Amino acid sequence: MSRGYSVAQTARLVCGLRWACGRLSEILGVWAQEAATAGAPHAAASVHLAALSRRFAAHREALEVLQPDSQLMASWREAAPADPALVAVLDTIAATEGPSERLAVAVEVFVPQLSGVYEQIGEHAAPHCDGALASAARALRHDLDGGTAAAGTGQLGAVEAARRVLAAAGDLVGPDVLTPEEWS
Repeated sequence: MSRGYSVAQTARLVCGLRWACGRLSEILGVWAQEAATAGAPHAAASVHLAALSRRFAAHREALEVLQPDSQLMASWREAAPADPALVAVLDTIAATEGPSERLAVAVEVFVPQLSGVYEQIGEHAAPHCDGALASAARALRHDLDGGTAAAGTGQLGAVEAARRVLAAAGDLVGPDVLTPEEWS
């Protein structure tokens, strides 16, 4: 059983998650608009991308209340990437072309990544100090797992490219943020 996250670890984790959810929402919102303007053949992709964009925005808002509100944690009050390399990686993924490729990346890369982060939080959180964080992670994971199963489109090249560059950056929040080095 984990010792749980310290206040500083929680602040860093929540800060990175808020940024990731916000950036993913922005990317998917742009993709949804572009798919909508591409015409009727891409209407379903547009609708699904827009729904996921709103879902990620809602996750960012839900995480907002978990940010420790302490003067000592002030540097983490603003959402920021867990690793600066993630900014360039998500910009690279945002340049993915084609509505079906974009939908595949959203459903087969972003959703499982975020769901995995929430799952790991549940594994590492300690009930005596991380109850609210663990509860939110379970609820947000359930939210993701409930609305994406039918949307997979199997665009293997785009999906594998996105997975590869995201993994090289340490995923949406780095492994040292989910399981801090001092736990070793």
